[in-house]
Amino acid sequence: MRLLLSAIVVGIILNLARKRNNIPNSKRSKDIKIAIIIVCVLIAISPVLILMEMWGLFAHASRNELEQAVYRSYENYGLTGQFELEEYEKNYTSVGGFVIHGTYSETIAGKTYQAKSRFEYYTRPSELKNYKNTDAEVDYKQNKKIYQTFPELAYLGIEISPGTSEFLKKLDTSITDPKMTALKYDGIDFQFNSKSGNMYLYDEILEENQRKGQALQGMYPMDAQYLFQKDIFIPEFQFRYYTPEDKKDQLYDAYLKDLESQLKEFFNNQPLPSGLYAVKIDRYEGDKLVNNSGGYHVRIGNRQVVKFIKKLQQESLD
Repeated sequence: MRLLLSAIVVGIILNLARKRNNIPNSKRSKDIKIAIIIVCVLIAISPVLILMEMWGLFAHASRNELEQAVYRSYENYGLTGQFELEEYEKNYTSVGGFVIHGTYSETIAGKTYQAKSRFEYYTRPSELKNYKNTDAEVDYKQNKKIYQTFPELAYLGIEISPGTSEFLKKLDTSITDPKMTALKYDGIDFQFNSKSGNMYLYDEILEENQRKGQALQGMYPMDAQYLFQKDIFIPEFQFRYYTPEDKKDQLYDAYLKDLESQLKEFFNNQPLPSGLYAVKIDRYEGDKLVNNSGGYHVRIGNRQVVKFIKKLQQESLD
């Protein structure tokens, strides 16, 4: 875009220079004024046009181009399943390009499993290292691990592994609901924690699975109970928190203090194995959901809450 604007301005100047000796002074003066106005307008709107370019308004890529980029992304990591591109839209951020949405599927032991996938495709020529690449291709060039680039497939590999659903069901059925007024237990899921300091153990299993030619390029099968002991597999307990009428106007810090107190009351003396757990909180006021992004990590030891972890980082896990 910058080059195009510069070329237009230079073209106007050169055109005037070429014609100045062949036209009357009055006409020449008028043409110069028009040219000056055009140049001023171009200068005035150029920041807007450059910003629009940065936001990807002028980016173009065909569906086939995007599909081929995604196929390269999977091929780099040795993934052999199928990808169905479902939709894509322009990426109106500083990186420009497109956001690609689709579904990856792979047949494992005679059954087809699927996972939703998302890619960013970069189309800014000024970013030569990323140009015409997906974020997954950039990850590969930076030597990132397969589970860092495709966490959804690492999750899938654990989810469908033998023993995972049984382990989660055992945890779920062991919960004794204390029938609290504000905090209601709502079910169980899990998280894949690639920030664990024990990921080298996951890497060892991954490499062994790859040597055996296992599915998902080695991310299947995985032992959920073993990974739980290493803070890699984190059971996630889901709750609904119903804000009491007399606390709807309380400050956020007071809300957190009250919530932590209730979580301690809930978890203390539950027959759960010691380890790291996640807590997802959906906050309600009456029947209205007002926030569904609340979350904690909780370290439990000897059936007691040892500590709450608001931001999961390696130093907080030790």
